[in-house]
Amino acid sequence: MVESSHETDRLAEPEPDAVRTALEHALESDAFRSAPQLSAFLSFVVERSLEGRSSELKGYTIAVEAFGRPADFDPQADPIVRVEAGRLRKALSQYYQSDGAGEAIRISMPVGGYAPVFEQVSQPAQDAVQGKAPAQGHDPARDSEPEVEPAPFSGTAPVRPPARPAAPQRARLGARHWLGVFCLALVLLPLATWHRDMPAEQAPIRDPATQQTRLSEQATRLSGTTVPTHLPMIAVSISKTGDDPVLDEVLRAFTRLLVDAVARFDDLVTVKAPEGGGDPLDGVDYVFEMNATRQGGATEGLGRLRSTKDRRIVWTTSAIRTLTKGAEDPELSEIARRLAIRLAEPFGIIHADYRQSSPPSPMRCIFLALNFRRTMKAEDHLAARTCLDGVIEKDPAFPPAWSHLALLTLEEHISGFNPLPGSPLDRALSAALTAVRLAPSSARAQQAMMDVYFARGALEDAFKAGQEALSRNPYDPDIMADLGAHYVQVDRPAEGLPLLQRAVELSSGRPSWYDFYAFLAAHLMGNDKLAETHAAILVADENPLSLIGRSLQYIRKGDEQGAATTLRRLAQMAPAFALDARQYLSRKGFGAAVADRIIADIGVSRIEASRAH
Repeated sequence: MVESSHETDRLAEPEPDAVRTALEHALESDAFRSAPQLSAFLSFVVERSLEGRSSELKGYTIAVEAFGRPADFDPQADPIVRVEAGRLRKALSQYYQSDGAGEAIRISMPVGGYAPVFEQVSQPAQDAVQGKAPAQGHDPARDSEPEVEPAPFSGTAPVRPPARPAAPQRARLGARHWLGVFCLALVLLPLATWHRDMPAEQAPIRDPATQQTRLSEQATRLSGTTVPTHLPMIAVSISKTGDDPVLDEVLRAFTRLLVDAVARFDDLVTVKAPEGGGDPLDGVDYVFEMNATRQGGATEGLGRLRSTKDRRIVWTTSAIRTLTKGAEDPELSEIARRLAIRLAEPFGIIHADYRQSSPPSPMRCIFLALNFRRTMKAEDHLAARTCLDGVIEKDPAFPPAWSHLALLTLEEHISGFNPLPGSPLDRALSAALTAVRLAPSSARAQQAMMDVYFARGALEDAFKAGQEALSRNPYDPDIMADLGAHYVQVDRPAEGLPLLQRAVELSSGRPSWYDFYAFLAAHLMGNDKLAETHAAILVADENPLSLIGRSLQYIRKGDEQGAATTLRRLAQMAPAFALDARQYLSRKGFGAAVADRIIADIGVSRIEASRAH
């Protein structure tokens, strides 16, 4: 005998005010608070539906009005709405299985369209959700289905969306049936576990997007386990003066500041504080040793970085300062920050030495990825991506690999380097989200999210992620320069230039694009003297961006021969620029206003002449 219980699962359609209250509760939850784009998506479709405008909820409308895409947005070329809709369904499912389990009103988005459905749930149905039953109307297995635009609306728009059709009747199965299901599960579960953990070579997956999804899922499973960090470890050691307690206190305060600043580079180095007992050099790759002496009214500090493996002195430094306030002197903090940056930044001393002297390890792949950010060559891109793929295959819970893989994957879209099947923007988003999931506090993961959002045109989310990255590591020149460059690209040079100048000042081994964007910001602002300072750094560099900068500088100075020679070289290095400069710059992330300014300042005739040669 089959009994139906679906009549008690739903009540009357909820009122708009109640839906808005339910929306507010959802947006305040963890699932949405850290996902501004999903929050904007959900708010937009709910409000449009409550206004009786569900027929307008199509990919183009959502992309332009909710995500801020330009009016010429092409839903077929950019799948951002379909991708974010899948994420939104998953976020809603997670919310109603956790924080929103007790909500009387549920919001869902059925596959096949973007119009939300509002359900007022009876108490028994709420109890079922709290008992870990799946949220009604959600089928996780269908999240990857392609979206279908809603059919054109005809007739008078309703005041509220129509109620969702009643669910099919569910049979209440007898105890004997469930006993059989339970026994079958006992047989199948070991097989399912074996299949899930089967080595990759037994079940090869050749599609990059599918493989990355599988690795992301495995990384999520492993995120709570203990895995090797693979990062070089540095210890800080101080020599006490013994007879100068004030100086000893200054050294201790400086050590605390230094350790805190170095620890911000948590994707590149692990720092070991001097306190804690045990062998201070156990497992340590480098030790930074410090001492200080009085020199009249000043304090002289001496420091050296030593390799513990072969006792090499890698680097030494010294400074003399008058610290009038002892351990409370504000200058102490600035000295510690600069020292930390010199040691631990992406192009700093530790990594320059570690990549030359250490045996092969996963960090070698991180260094290859960083090296690509300096050279921007296709062969370096391929070497770094191949290396990182291997690391992730062996250890999918290593967050830095995912962050750098996201940045490398974006270059398939931005520069056309070594493209793989499938959408690079989607794969980059997947990698960045995995990095954030594995290391929620990582500044590098947030930097990857910034670049992914920026490439997808979600500028507000991009700048929020960039500011978040900078707040988590305010000492990383690469994050400063990356965020500053994006401000310049969208014609906000006054905001980008200070970040770029700070990055240039702090990073002695920096890539040339730091100076290119600082030059471009100064050029856009009409600061010729500052532009010339940064242009001088671009003289020996053959990167396409540097060649663009050199061309602009030659033209500004009236050197037509220098400009023509540089533009011919640019046409050889980047033929796409000579063929269609505007499209080339747009793909690189430049907004229309900045791209038009660059083209106007170089001159269309000069660009065409470079193509002829």
